[in-house]
Amino acid sequence: MARFGALICLLALLAGCGGGDDKKDAEQTVRDFVTAVNERDADTYCDELITKEFREKSTFAKGDEATDSCKRQLKSIKGLHIELARIVSTKIDGDKATVVAVLRRPGGQVRQRLQLEKDGGDWKLSGGGP
Repeated sequence: MARFGALICLLALLAGCGGGDDKKDAEQTVRDFVTAVNERDADTYCDELITKEFREKSTFAKGDEATDSCKRQLKSIKGLHIELARIVSTKIDGDKATVVAVLRRPGGQVRQRLQLEKDGGDWKLSGGGP
């Protein structure tokens, strides 16, 4: 349970395809985040789903060191499986979005607020909180 909380704080968090419907794309980023975490797909998570700023903030490193640290941290998480129970709401404000989702994990559910930003036309996780 503590690992899940640490993961959400660490990852805190999400990139869908650019273009089309911002709401759907932001929500797809959340789905991609859940998949990447469950599959420990560090390349997708660290390279495609989070902003550079968030990666550096969550790893306390810069540049390539932040990317390497992010990948090591995600791969080191053991026994965690999360499920997207539902998306409660999605709010788009220009190049920023907030998706509130209910995530199910061993021991219960947690309501999670995920902050996203447009980066190169794609939605990426930029932070999160309860």
